Amino acid sequence: MEGEAIGALQIRVRKLERLMKLSTAAWVLAAILLSVLVLTLKELTTYRRVLRGQGLEIVDGAGHHRLRIGMTRDGASVLRLYDGTEKERLGLFVARSGATGLVLFGAGEHQGAALTISSDVPQLRLNDLGGQELFAAP
Repeated sequence: MEGEAIGALQIRVRKLERLMKLSTAAWVLAAILLSVLVLTLKELTTYRRVLRGQGLEIVDGAGHHRLRIGMTRDGASVLRLYDGTEKERLGLFVARSGATGLVLFGAGEHQGAALTISSDVPQLRLNDLGGQELFAAP
């Protein structure tokens, strides 16, 4: 019985390790995208000009949304990445309260995983393909 419990814990730990690697890769990708965007915007503007707007949308050759940067109605800053069918796959946000988060979406735009920090308390949630919660910490 004790061996089964340890085995189950080891499986969960491996899944968490995979998720953390995926989350790290997503953060790195987002940082690269933002860096490219900033460098592109620097080339388009001079020191005395500022590009301002409510948001920024990038579309592919077929006109499908691939990236959106903007604000929500409650004042949160968001970065959303979409696949070729305009389904959201990755979301980064910074709420007005200072809470931050990374959300990874699976098929059907269900949240597959979410890593958030609110009031200096990190939280990790893992969901199945139907959006049902499988794991939450703390």
